[in-house]
Amino acid sequence: MRQAVTLVPVGERAEATDRGHELGRPTGVRLVATDLDGTLLDRDGQVTPRTVRAVAAARAAGIHVVPVTGRPPQAVWELAAAAGLGPLGVCANGAAIVDLESRQVIEVEEMAGEISTGLVDLLRHAIPGILLAADDLACFSYERGFFEVPVDWPEKLEEVDDIRPVVSNGCIKLIARNPQMTALELIGTMERTVGDEGYVTTSGLDWVDVGAPQVSKAYALERVCGRLGIGVSEVVAIGDNHNDLSVLAWAGTAMAPANAVGQVLALAERVLPANWHDGVACLLEELAGIADPDS
Repeated sequence: MRQAVTLVPVGERAEATDRGHELGRPTGVRLVATDLDGTLLDRDGQVTPRTVRAVAAARAAGIHVVPVTGRPPQAVWELAAAAGLGPLGVCANGAAIVDLESRQVIEVEEMAGEISTGLVDLLRHAIPGILLAADDLACFSYERGFFEVPVDWPEKLEEVDDIRPVVSNGCIKLIARNPQMTALELIGTMERTVGDEGYVTTSGLDWVDVGAPQVSKAYALERVCGRLGIGVSEVVAIGDNHNDLSVLAWAGTAMAPANAVGQVLALAERVLPANWHDGVACLLEELAGIADPDS
């Protein structure tokens, strides 16, 4: 049951500006679940000083601030520490639950090898030109041509000729891209192709993720809340892209930064300032009862 908040009419959501919608403060919140890229982080993928102060104030007020992201754990540890997030986090679009203080992965939802290889065969047959990668938390393996420019990630990277043998022992997710298709075009085709064999989503890059069936950000956050003794009505979720839709639909209150995609804005009960205007920090300041430092 969602808690009562002031709703934003759909027409107003579509006209969201950088300032966001100034609405009433939700009450009874014990956990804020926030996406990272495009939501908590600024345009450069960094944590701002205002966000650090706001997270500290919220946690001092007894509110957990939990990252719920598509990033693997290795790409979360430093950001979470810099922002003061915790105590737990959701990574890899729900495939991993992590303890941010000890930097340990405490739960993993993996796709079995036979399912992973079956999906590879299915996708290659249905989508000519598809390029595939896979993540098993220890290494991000990718087929030649998957990246158009070199990347430098905290996670181990490995280029391979064929992803199929790599996933024969299982993986946490497959990642697909097609240079001839946008992510939204690709996700539609992949959803029809994969069906109930996997959970298909995208985080706004030009590729699409496939995880184990029903493993989503919402699935993992529900388990996090169970560990922390938090009820769904006490949760505010904030996100900006397709992979946030499940958790926004599940949480007691759904919010989005003004820069979110249309599907997310349509689902949000409150629109915050854009990520480059510290929208999540604005909310955390309200919840903690501290003044806006710029007022």
